[in-house]
Amino acid sequence: MSEELNLIEISDEDQNKKLSTIVKMDNDLLVKGFPNFSKKWTPFDIDWWNIIDSQVLDQKDNLIKIPISKVKELMYFRKHITNDEFIKKSNDTLKKFMTIQASLEQEDGDKKIYMNVNIFSQSYIDTDYNAWIRVSPQATKYFNNLSQWTRFALEQATRLHTSYSKKLFMYLKQWRTVGKKTFTLEEFRNALDVPKSYRPGSIDQKILNPTAEYLAPYFMNFRITKNYSKGIRGRKLIGYTFTFRPESKTQKDVGYNKRIEETTHLYSIMTNTFLNAEQKFRAIDRYRGLKLGTTKKYYESAHPQTVFLDPKSDHRIKRGITHRSDLYGLSGYKIADLESIIITYENLLKNGKLKEWDLQDLAIIERACFDKQIRLAAKTEHSDKPYVPHRKILINPLVIQLIDSHHLDDYKSESVDLEINRLVRENFGKYKRDEDKRPYELRFDFD
Repeated sequence: MSEELNLIEISDEDQNKKLSTIVKMDNDLLVKGFPNFSKKWTPFDIDWWNIIDSQVLDQKDNLIKIPISKVKELMYFRKHITNDEFIKKSNDTLKKFMTIQASLEQEDGDKKIYMNVNIFSQSYIDTDYNAWIRVSPQATKYFNNLSQWTRFALEQATRLHTSYSKKLFMYLKQWRTVGKKTFTLEEFRNALDVPKSYRPGSIDQKILNPTAEYLAPYFMNFRITKNYSKGIRGRKLIGYTFTFRPESKTQKDVGYNKRIEETTHLYSIMTNTFLNAEQKFRAIDRYRGLKLGTTKKYYESAHPQTVFLDPKSDHRIKRGITHRSDLYGLSGYKIADLESIIITYENLLKNGKLKEWDLQDLAIIERACFDKQIRLAAKTEHSDKPYVPHRKILINPLVIQLIDSHHLDDYKSESVDLEINRLVRENFGKYKRDEDKRPYELRFDFD
């Protein structure tokens, strides 16, 4: 059996090797191939494709091992099925993949040869719950030494729940540094495999509206615009344009602290001016994998004075240092992580988005960052490279003042707390009530 399948020996180091969490998909394969061979695929199939794509990258035509336990983690798989049922379901997906073909062109002198090749040559699942996959030698160009590719975080793609949202996420990531992608109606139908029976109203209801909520965490200021042609008998829908804030070419897809990722994604939802309050509640539910209506119900019953709603936490339970239960353990954060959270909070405050508990949390987070910076400055004071804060956050002038005075160990904790609270209110209290565009019941006084 092992000789027939041409198994390769796996070292202990390879056994424990972490799976790649970044997908880099060949643009030609994404644009020309994927829309055609992914027709009728389920969300489960798309997740498996992205997981395989991320693992076979730059592995030539080697036989690649993918532990099923890791696959379930990457998929956020929540359904209560046995391992055997999951393996059977996975094997059905791998069977589909074995039929995927790509068209290749080759020059033979003055002749051009058109070839159709299977992308994968071998796949199976062993008794130790490992999946194995091999790229066909003729198809290695799609996964090795890529010259043009689309990159995205595997975790973000698998966190989406529908085929439509997963596919659109992949297509839009190709334009992540541009911030705009337009489809004709025919292109859109083909790319997302929209049933022919769906008229524009059905597309709105079943595809566009839910997808806008699914993608809001991952694309800042995500917006869908319908494009019309003017005719004698009125307007005719001819396509869609998707716009969002362009990402920088150096922006990371992974590697952030999980709590910072959640802060960033919730910030993206809450600051999206193209979603109404109802849509934002649903977007949070979809992002957190909750039953639709959970966040709204929690908000209406508890009405916490925070926009970082936490439906999983009982508001009657005594909270820790912050009102946000996911920010427990601030002492374990790095300075850069704390600064990233602070910058997000400060930007939200400037736009009138935060509420009273969030203001209190900001002061606590600023203090945690202050303490870490002072300790680091004291530790490096007499070194070749003494620590000096660089990022523009509220407390850094205070930190620099203490560093310059050479009294890093000579400050009172109570006076620092008072000063940070004063700075928070002084700096953000100037955003007057009449500049606050939120509903009246969401406003509060800073002074």
